[in-house]
Amino acid sequence: MPRLPPKLLYRLFPLAGRASFWVERRLTPAGRMVFALGVGALLFGVDMRQTLAYQVAALALAALVAARLAGVGWRPRLTISRVLPDFATRGTSLVYFVEIANHGQRVERDLVLGDSLLTPALDYAAFQRRRAGDGRRRGNIVDRAIGFPRWVALRRHDRGADLGLVEVPAIAPGARLRVPVELTPLRRGALRFEAIELYRPDPLGLYRSRHRVVVADTLLALPRRHPMPVFHLRSERHYQRGGISLAHAVGDSQEFAALRDYRPGDPRRHIHWRSFARTGQLVVKEYQDEYFDRHALVIDTHVASGPLLEGVVEVAASIAAGRRGQDSILDLLFAGREVIELGTGRGLGDEIRALAYLAEVDAGGEATLDDLAALLDERAGQLASVVCVLAGSEPARRALVTRLAALGIAVVSLELTLDDSTQAPRAHGAERHFTIRVGHLGEDLARVSTTA
Repeated sequence: MPRLPPKLLYRLFPLAGRASFWVERRLTPAGRMVFALGVGALLFGVDMRQTLAYQVAALALAALVAARLAGVGWRPRLTISRVLPDFATRGTSLVYFVEIANHGQRVERDLVLGDSLLTPALDYAAFQRRRAGDGRRRGNIVDRAIGFPRWVALRRHDRGADLGLVEVPAIAPGARLRVPVELTPLRRGALRFEAIELYRPDPLGLYRSRHRVVVADTLLALPRRHPMPVFHLRSERHYQRGGISLAHAVGDSQEFAALRDYRPGDPRRHIHWRSFARTGQLVVKEYQDEYFDRHALVIDTHVASGPLLEGVVEVAASIAAGRRGQDSILDLLFAGREVIELGTGRGLGDEIRALAYLAEVDAGGEATLDDLAALLDERAGQLASVVCVLAGSEPARRALVTRLAALGIAVVSLELTLDDSTQAPRAHGAERHFTIRVGHLGEDLARVSTTA
């Protein structure tokens, strides 16, 4: 038998996936047994002169057709919506609710609810690229040669979660109820809900009729964080020209200090008009610059491996969400399509804002580590310390750490590796290097935080 070309074989994957999904959703467990019995009997009953198995296949087919026809015309009058939390976390189970209201004149019972997530398209070129980028072995040699198990795993990951069927209590006319649905995000980023489906079995209990309602929603899954003690950074207050507002890059105004008499040359926007209206004398607002702790978290997104990128993001998220001093500011610096700076702490936003950005981080981009180094050179006089989360220990990455240490900044370098071999932390000079194994993030982060 001639072998199908790989690209032609790939076109059969979506058909097989849809068929599997249809059987799982539309046929009850009893219906799947009847279907399997019919297929088996059909295979054994090809030669009708030698066996009567074809009669079993005909009976099974007739039962399924009758069950399908019994559900024709089911049009419930229902209003369906989701009640989602603000955020989810990759790998952590949560419960959200589907609210159903019955506007019809009959009791709706024996219903089963199935929610669905949008699965982005995956063409053959992208499939081959992602398949080659993951060295994990799946299934037996035939499965690895064909690629279908890998395709199923990628489709499952892109969808973002597995949503099973949930039984719905009986809904009386005019009643409203909430059905809890459990969800565990398989990846970070946006989970896009597509539609909600309600199924009702036929009187034979073989086939489920479907009522589908398009309900689009989005739930952002934040990166997984690992518990860790306080990440100790060197506390060193530096002069910040313009105070908090300039640190946030939104203007040049400073921190308010007091009122004083007007002097020629003072900006008009500093005049305190309320005092002028009361006294008739020009009074201006006086500002002072501030001194506070400011740290930088450098995130290396120039990563070729998917697991390595996830490790970088999880380490950065664990640090960004950790506890810091009240007057401490943490700048997140990304090298992606451009150098992106995101400030958190002391009025610049909370950790949720940083985690939401980390949830959408992709690998690669045009900005380089040199671009990051140039930006850090400008900020060297304002920074107390820098934490570098690096995807490896190549010379270019080590050069960035050495360059920062030469500026007199306290540097902590977290170098991620896919190698599970144990390597103890090492420290020298103003630099502290730690090797973090992607397969042991929680364990290694706890070790770093107590040593740093």
